[in-house]
Amino acid sequence: MPSHQLFTGMTMTIFAILMPTQQPELERAIETVFPKHHLRITDTQWLVSSNSTAIDVVAQLGIYDAKNPEKSNGNAVVLATSSYYGRAPSSVWDWMKSNLEASPDGY
Repeated sequence: MPSHQLFTGMTMTIFAILMPTQQPELERAIETVFPKHHLRITDTQWLVSSNSTAIDVVAQLGIYDAKNPEKSNGNAVVLATSSYYGRAPSSVWDWMKSNLEASPDGY
C-alpha cells in the first residue's frame, strides 16, 4: 500500500530525471554513471542520488556538456530536490531515505 513521507534534512541530493520519451542511451548512462544510486520510476522518470549539482549530473549523463555541446545522450530535465512529499509505494520511500542518508561513496 502506498504511504507518504516528509524529509528535509539531507546528506545527498536526489535528482529527478524527466524525459519526454523513453531514451535507451540515456537510460544506459544513468545505470552506468549511478550504478548503486538510481531508481526507475517509469520508462521516462528516474531518480538518482549524488553529491553533485544538477549541472554536474546533466554533464555526467551526457545530456548536455558546455565543453562538447554537439554531443548528447538524449533530452531530459534534471531537477534537484530540497524536500519531498507525496504518495508512492514503500519501496520508493525506502530508496529515497537510504540514498539521502548515504555518504557520497555509498556507505
